Amino acid sequence: MISNSERHFINHWIEQKSGPKWKYYFQFTFAWTVVSFLVIFFLTKLFTNAWETGGRNLIFLLIGLSFIAGFLATHFTYFLSEKRFTKILKREENKGEQKII
Repeated sequence: MISNSERHFINHWIEQKSGPKWKYYFQFTFAWTVVSFLVIFFLTKLFTNAWETGGRNLIFLLIGLSFIAGFLATHFTYFLSEKRFTKILKREENKGEQKII
């Protein structure tokens, strides 16, 4: 039996992956990059004086780190969601086979 949260996840995941994979990666990598940049930026402002010593080049480093963090977050989210999706479907498929036997 699929719980309500699993049903919601399945519906949401089918909608998310209905288009091309590159669009998913593009959209969510951009979103995670922005979030990562803001977090890294404010943490470096609060806890280091890197802005005084790093100068203008530090911003390019932070953008690069944010892009890498955004891509990795997107990739792991996609991978884990796909794994959860197939696990739920296999579990329900096995339950259906057991009822027949």
